Amino acid sequence: MAEKNYKSYRQQLNILRSRGMIIGKGSQGSRAMRILERENYYSIINGYKELFLAEKAAPGSEEKYKSGTTFEEVYALYNFDRNIRNIYLKYLLKLENTFKTVIAHEFSALYGYDNYLKIENFNNSTEKSISSSIKLIGDIQQEIARQMTKHHQVVTHYMTEHGYIPLWVLVNVLTFGKIEYFFKNMKPSDRTAAAKQFGLLPDELSKFMHMLALARNKCAHDERFYDMRFKERIHTKSIKNFSALGIKRAADGSYTYGTNDTYAIAIMFALLLNKTDLREFVSAMKPAFKKLQKQVHTVPASEILFIMGYGSNWDNLLNLK
Repeated sequence: MAEKNYKSYRQQLNILRSRGMIIGKGSQGSRAMRILERENYYSIINGYKELFLAEKAAPGSEEKYKSGTTFEEVYALYNFDRNIRNIYLKYLLKLENTFKTVIAHEFSALYGYDNYLKIENFNNSTEKSISSSIKLIGDIQQEIARQMTKHHQVVTHYMTEHGYIPLWVLVNVLTFGKIEYFFKNMKPSDRTAAAKQFGLLPDELSKFMHMLALARNKCAHDERFYDMRFKERIHTKSIKNFSALGIKRAADGSYTYGTNDTYAIAIMFALLLNKTDLREFVSAMKPAFKKLQKQVHTVPASEILFIMGYGSNWDNLLNLK
């Protein structure tokens, strides 16, 4: 494998030009250089070049860009992805807070404010579930200790003044993933009661939480988002009015998009957010798409939207509520 030697910003631009990317001289080249200084070559080019690459003529040959590809287009896709990450993150955080609130309320109503460290309050029907519940309790204890070490004001106050932390307070320092794990380890009847608050069955809510937590982490860590794919798929038969989205089916009857992509997250938003938040989400996405359509030409914006799972009738999300 060839070594990756250091390249100056000017050398980086020349490499892109040699591969067919259009980067003008003068002010246009200077602007591209300033962008690389701020944003990093790897993040922009390596992260978003795939759609703009021409097919390789032979194995091992140097990559070339499609005719007409400009630096501005690749940078536009990079900025578009950043923009939609910020849009999605706003509502992912809202749902994270809602999950925490509902689960803490349901659990505390049954077992009290400080009984989340007792294994009998969790699913212990099998050896595997007992082991999982023990791990959950251990993880919670470690997190409390970690927050105490960091001198987290609220955690420290409750531990020193009361000797415990109410669950509805503790959930605020637990990660989305840990709340998902907490829900999985609740007793079956308790999971059903919590899931009912969202109009879902327990297993479906568990799947939603897992997928939303993965999406939240991608957004929070500034990772490429628009073309993400989940290993799991949402169960469309359990979603009322799903056909209103107008998603095409494959020959085997499965949906071609909207089940394990970024649009699938939007579908979950439609099911879980209140109507006001859902309308705000849709209203925020529309100008993001319009801006992309104006900025990219070598690759049709419709192709990028399709990769995301967004079809022409994507805003029919509003009809799912």
